[in-house]
Amino acid sequence: MTKRAMLVGAAGGMAAGMMMAAVEMIYGWASSTHTAWDAPMGIWAYVAGLNHFGQPANHIGPIALGLVGHMMNSMIIGIVFVALMRMLRNPPGALMFGTAYGVGLWALMRYVLLPLYTPNDRLFTTSMISPQWVWWVAHVALGMTAGLVYLLFGRRQLAAAGEGRLHELREPRIHRAA
Repeated sequence: MTKRAMLVGAAGGMAAGMMMAAVEMIYGWASSTHTAWDAPMGIWAYVAGLNHFGQPANHIGPIALGLVGHMMNSMIIGIVFVALMRMLRNPPGALMFGTAYGVGLWALMRYVLLPLYTPNDRLFTTSMISPQWVWWVAHVALGMTAGLVYLLFGRRQLAAAGEGRLHELREPRIHRAA
């Protein structure tokens, strides 16, 4: 994978992660029983324990660490998404593939990875932060955004970079002796 492809993936992952976070945070803000900061605080609480979850004013550190962790994970999944798209040779329907990718990530996280560390009855994805449907919508937004960013920036730029390299390989290099 080229440096350019990794940058496209990381940038797309950041945009996708921000869209996912926006869905979760808007739900928390609109909810009478949650706060906008529950999702980022919950990310760090999953890592460090539920004592890092509570009133946002008392948990600035867990909120910041949760946001940083979420963005790092988002960049990684963005890079993986671009690698998949390139491996599949830019399949048609990048937006739909991205949506399926986001839903697949949620299923993998919720039903395989998260229960490894915390029992299902104590997972923050059950209702402590938001109901299941919000998590699904947030991951659909993540996947759609990854697909959209790839359509807008990745496909053209990566294809152009590949054509340029192919052209370089076809052209014989002439070295002149001085």
